[in-house]
Amino acid sequence: MLVGVVLGSCTKHTEYDDTSFEAVEHLLYPSDGDKVDLIDQGDAKVYFEWEASRVGTPTYMVVFRDARGNEIERRLSDDDGRKATLKLLYSELNRIAGDAGIEPDATGDLYWTVCAALGGAEKLSPDEAHRLSVTRYASIDAPYRLYVTGAGSEFTDDPAQVRELRNLGDGRFEIYTKFSGEFRFINRNEAGNKRTFGVSETGRLVEASDATGTGDGIYHVTVDFNTGTVSMAKIESVKYHYCWTPDPDAEMTYAGDGVWKYDIEWTGGDSRYRFDVVIDGVGYIWGYSEKDMNGGDVPTALTGPTYTLSMREKGDINPYDYGFKFYAALENVPCTIVLDCSPSVEAYCHGFEFAFEPVAKAVGLSTPAADASVELNAVPGSSETFSWSLSEEISAAEKQLTTHTLIFYADAARSQEVARVSAGSSSSVAVSDMDLDAYARLAGIGSGARGELYWAVESELIGTTASSDLRKLIVTRVKGIPDMVYITGPASEFGSGFQHFKMLEAGKFEIYTKLTAGSYSITDSERSDARSFSVAGGKLEESTSANTSDEEAIYRITLDFIAGTSRFEKITDVQYQFKMTRYVVELPYRGNGIWGENNFSATNGGDDTRYYLYMSFDGVPMRLGNSQADYAAADPESFSMEGDSNFYVYLMEEPSNEWNYYFKFPRSYRKTQKAISLKLNMSSDVEHYYNYVTDQTIF
Repeated sequence: MLVGVVLGSCTKHTEYDDTSFEAVEHLLYPSDGDKVDLIDQGDAKVYFEWEASRVGTPTYMVVFRDARGNEIERRLSDDDGRKATLKLLYSELNRIAGDAGIEPDATGDLYWTVCAALGGAEKLSPDEAHRLSVTRYASIDAPYRLYVTGAGSEFTDDPAQVRELRNLGDGRFEIYTKFSGEFRFINRNEAGNKRTFGVSETGRLVEASDATGTGDGIYHVTVDFNTGTVSMAKIESVKYHYCWTPDPDAEMTYAGDGVWKYDIEWTGGDSRYRFDVVIDGVGYIWGYSEKDMNGGDVPTALTGPTYTLSMREKGDINPYDYGFKFYAALENVPCTIVLDCSPSVEAYCHGFEFAFEPVAKAVGLSTPAADASVELNAVPGSSETFSWSLSEEISAAEKQLTTHTLIFYADAARSQEVARVSAGSSSSVAVSDMDLDAYARLAGIGSGARGELYWAVESELIGTTASSDLRKLIVTRVKGIPDMVYITGPASEFGSGFQHFKMLEAGKFEIYTKLTAGSYSITDSERSDARSFSVAGGKLEESTSANTSDEEAIYRITLDFIAGTSRFEKITDVQYQFKMTRYVVELPYRGNGIWGENNFSATNGGDDTRYYLYMSFDGVPMRLGNSQADYAAADPESFSMEGDSNFYVYLMEEPSNEWNYYFKFPRSYRKTQKAISLKLNMSSDVEHYYNYVTDQTIF
């Protein structure tokens, strides 16, 4: 006998043989026949509840049907279907009611029940579906823009003063503003036809040519076209809150257009402050986004993201939490603190106003003099001082708040900026000869050569900048710091040829290479008149004598011309290791900083594709890992050569989590019986050290 079993969606008559779970026996809340009035309740929720299944742990879905029994929608219960509850926003229920044919601003019936599901099987509650009488609110299509106007608005009904609300997206708009009578919202301010909106006494949004609203006070107004509501939360007080000694009388003055002001003078000590606000009887903190503004976030200027407001209910939060911190240069400077919640700012924020015009003024350059010459010195601590002066007409507070940056250029046209040095509010800054040498190199001046470097000072005051005149500085670079370093000679692996070191930074170089017993030279060029350098005893000195190697070994050689040091680290135990199987492949040295092994099988890694590279320096093992702890969710499609950053290698100590900073094999190499060749390229010829794999033959 052939028996057909059909498993479909939940209906009243569906039965299953699966007994690993039971259907929901009883629906609890809302009760059958309950009523829900959605008008004026845009942020509220309906709470559905039922008895959990007595057997098994299924997932639950609330099933909604219309008055004719047609299924409208299913909603997974709370906690991804695991809880026997569902909290549903009124706005979502309003939409479901619309799908069930209930007209806006009308009352109709919805029916709800619960379906339990486990392992592909589903069971509908045997309890009768509960009827829910729903009264919908009337939604209104949202305009692209929304403005506030009217005789009772702070912007009057003058078209030139009409104010646009902030568009929050999804049909919602908001504004902080003051009303003293009737107002209205409009969708455009140009002459001609326009849509007009008002707000009823119950808070409903009304569209009509004569629609208006009324208000008396300062409000946070939210217009929601999705719910057809207007929320007018009255702002009862806004206070400047100095955390160390709060002043209960520090009431800020509303200046209009969502802006409050208060005169202050921070005299030092504790620098924390915020704003305490009362809206509709509820206390709020308008402060920093974190409980404590740590050192990295403390402002170093009078503008920027550290002044953005984060708004939260006050509750039992203590007087110090979520405070901003004063910019240090504000100490003892009288000013007006300005709280800006106007629609025009990118994000609600605060700032400062001063008795002077906040426009930066250019400084006059002092030293070095124009066309001065300086011969740079490689001795540690050697420096040159650059200084300037501000006009005597600038007030002390203005000087205190102005910051300066010393800028170096490669040319008199200021077309190539090579470096910036911050001086804070000081009128001078010392620049080390080693840094100047690096700037001169970036400007195209050769090692030991004489050339022109240009400098100026940029002043910044509250977001405005001004630049000084330009001065020329004639620089003779340090002869002891070459731009390029080479190794050559019989004991090097390059014989009579030359191989360059990799430059790590100005004056610092490294190379991975092999030395045999004998002599070799380190030079600054391939020419016959090249300078040579001695690396004996860990020192780095100019010398006409060749260097000597006593044994054959592979080294990482590091040269630091600024510190005058050389370091030779013997490299051993270069290995490739599959992470999962711990299978290790020794990588022999192939020359010019390249290690590699041919003809081994990727199947030794098992099903896992993760691998590491290791290398010992003077017996100390180091990981050659990926730059990211978990660089890719999927295996790479293939190995690329130098251009693929996924295979760049970085030296690091063994991470505390041994599974981090790994590489991944391309999936195509697994379980394919391919013979492969793995290479590790640490040559100074490449910009980034990397590893790669190539196919060899098929077994």
